[in-house]
Amino acid sequence: MSQSPLTVIAITTAKPGKEAALGAAQEKLVEETLLEDGCLRYELHQSLDDGRIRIFVETWASEDEWRAHMDGAAMQRFQARGVGDYFADFALHRLTKVAG
Repeated sequence: MSQSPLTVIAITTAKPGKEAALGAAQEKLVEETLLEDGCLRYELHQSLDDGRIRIFVETWASEDEWRAHMDGAAMQRFQARGVGDYFADFALHRLTKVAG
């Protein structure tokens, strides 16, 4: 695995009526994740055009540390809250910087 910084963009869309429940779980996940080793940036943004869309913008010290997060306790608690039933759509993009 690469030991260079990894940026991740995760785009989530809540099912109608599930916005508040998903949002609360996502905000708790942010609070917990910011304390994890290797987490350089973990932000949650909401679309101004569609309130059901929230986007995580993450930067990790390495892909290994991001993978540890994905298998870690905070993510397990997030999934245990039943959030899988709240998603209408989800997309995750692992990125590497090419300019700037």
